[in-house]
Amino acid sequence: MSGFRMTTLSTLSLCSFVIMWAIAAGSIGRPDLVPSPLQVVEALKGMLSSGEIVKATITSLGRVVVGYLLGGVAGVVTGIILGRITIIRESFSIIFDVAKGIPPIALVPVVIMWFGIGEMSKWLVIAYVVWVVVTISTLVGAKEVPLIRLRTAEIIGLGPLERLYRVVLPSVVPYALIGLRNAVGFAFVALVSAELIGANSGLGQIIMDSRFALQTDRMVVGIFVLGGVGAICQILFELMERLILARRFQTG
Repeated sequence: MSGFRMTTLSTLSLCSFVIMWAIAAGSIGRPDLVPSPLQVVEALKGMLSSGEIVKATITSLGRVVVGYLLGGVAGVVTGIILGRITIIRESFSIIFDVAKGIPPIALVPVVIMWFGIGEMSKWLVIAYVVWVVVTISTLVGAKEVPLIRLRTAEIIGLGPLERLYRVVLPSVVPYALIGLRNAVGFAFVALVSAELIGANSGLGQIIMDSRFALQTDRMVVGIFVLGGVGAICQILFELMERLILARRFQTG
């Protein structure tokens, strides 16, 4: 019943949005500024038939996947190190606090200057944002490992690597998953920052080129596709997260 109710409310909300959008577009009467839903649908059809939007989506999604994997792995490792080794955490906390406050768009000009407008610059910008988000969450989990578990592991003779694998990592998993889940949305934010400034392909490039050409309908298509892909990735990750946690509790 709750699922049916959620679906109904979501459908009504979407329909209401489209109706208000159509009314606003008709009232303003400036399709170059506010295109109607029908204009956007027509633009989408044209971009689908030419394959432009599909190619751009695949390109952007590929960048997100690579940057996300790089940043996710680095974030889990950094979070565990900072969470478990006090001297390192205290020594580098100020540096990490500064890094957290740097928005991805501020890094784009520097990264482009160092690595050009190739794929590496996009991967690094996305990886940076994912790394920050995942590190914060994983660090909390690594610090919160129950002391009694660590002492028990020492008593039964487990070495440092065995304690890491059998005690620390299982305790960190839920926190790391939260960080990885939150990082999905941030990865797409970083993608837009990288593609809007320095890219010759991808959804961000379509949005920017459409802006310069005053093709607002194409720009809206790019924005909606970007949001839709991000939402789908978020949903898929949440499903995977539930499966991982369910299996963990069944085996633990």
